[in-house]
Amino acid sequence: MEKWAAQELQYADLGDTRRKKRLISIVENLASQPSTSVP
Repeated sequence: MEKWAAQELQYADLGDTRRKKRLISIVENLASQPSTSVP
């Protein structure tokens, strides 16, 4: 897990830690491939 994404989203309150982990994962994936399209 990249630290920057977790730091940026540390105060995101989604009601469940699994949602927060998923959000961080999605953000990391999008940032790692900026030229691809979002489905």
